[in-house]
Amino acid sequence: MAPLLEVLGRGHLVMEDDESGWSLVAAEAMDGARMRHAFRDYLEYFGDPSSDFDAAEAVYGELVGDCARHAPGALRIEFHWSDQVLVVVDRSDRLRSWPFSPDDPRSETTHHAYALISAFTGRIHVAREADGRTRASVVLPVMRRED
Repeated sequence: MAPLLEVLGRGHLVMEDDESGWSLVAAEAMDGARMRHAFRDYLEYFGDPSSDFDAAEAVYGELVGDCARHAPGALRIEFHWSDQVLVVVDRSDRLRSWPFSPDDPRSETTHHAYALISAFTGRIHVAREADGRTRASVVLPVMRRED
């Protein structure tokens, strides 16, 4: 999917969803942030009603919102029911420095986001992909509906 990140023009995005997962590739992280409610709608459609959709939406919003604030540019978001993992891949290494140092002027909002995500999910894993992008992944508190 990485080549698609390079060809999308500003303001463009590609979203795909089915019973196995949801994905979004956006030319700008802010475009991904605007899709927060679409992601929640997807989770509610396929998810078990006992899932914590509020927490899942908040985690999406904080993680993608942090990308929009601190690592603007192309973004890839994936969610798979097989492991309930939300993955956000940005074009820079900014997310790898979470939580930021106390003297960073953006640290207050980032520490808040990191604390919120950790409280809802227990853990966030941040790593570098082979192409230099940053990959943040977190298990969401949702379960797939069994029909």
